[in-house]
Amino acid sequence: MLTRRLQTLSQDRDDDLQGPSWLGEVVHQFRENLADSEYPCNFGRTALKRGDMHLTWVDRDDPSSLPDDMRAFVETATATPGTRQPLAVFVEPGPVTESGHEDRFWSMMRYLLDHDSRPWPEGAPQDPADPAWEFCFHGESIFVFALSPDNRLRRSRNLCDSLVLIFQLRSVFTGIEVGTQAGDVARQRIRTRLEQWDGIGRHPSMGAHDVSSDEEWRQYFFTDADESPAQCPLAGTASTTGGHS
Repeated sequence: MLTRRLQTLSQDRDDDLQGPSWLGEVVHQFRENLADSEYPCNFGRTALKRGDMHLTWVDRDDPSSLPDDMRAFVETATATPGTRQPLAVFVEPGPVTESGHEDRFWSMMRYLLDHDSRPWPEGAPQDPADPAWEFCFHGESIFVFALSPDNRLRRSRNLCDSLVLIFQLRSVFTGIEVGTQAGDVARQRIRTRLEQWDGIGRHPSMGAHDVSSDEEWRQYFFTDADESPAQCPLAGTASTTGGHS
């Protein structure tokens, strides 16, 4: 284990999984869905097969362990640049508000920003209203998205009975950015597979495969209803106002 909770996700073994009793079942569901050859995102499936995917878990009402695990993840991933090493954060299943798991997702994202002890990368916008804004933590730009059991039609964003936060260092996308041939081809292929996998059309916040999307935060949490908040729920947190704890 990399920390008390952070560990590598095995492709096909449950006996070495360390965590509470609920974790084993949701990790098994997650692994089975991600390993499906028809799952739209080949990047995630490849990381699982190669043993490059990390996991941790948090109590649904106490995310205090998450910042330390995130720091360990960033330091581990940056030590081997070029290797896609996503982190899957499994949230303890349990009662949710009327807004489902969306409130819990944004609450945990705010907690991370409020407990980030390093400044953001030089030049990185800190206002989520800025079209170039990206989530950053521990000095690194990171892409984030949620998998929610609330999604019944958008199956690609629901891989188990737990809310899951997926984090991936932005640097691993070097060479496959929007506008590059390799990147545009990969995104087009993924979106074609999404149409076949999901029981609903592409979320409007995804935009075109060859056009950079403004307001990236809108891609972090998708619902079946194609809705998103009027403004970013992370506005006003410590890191978006220039302060750190």
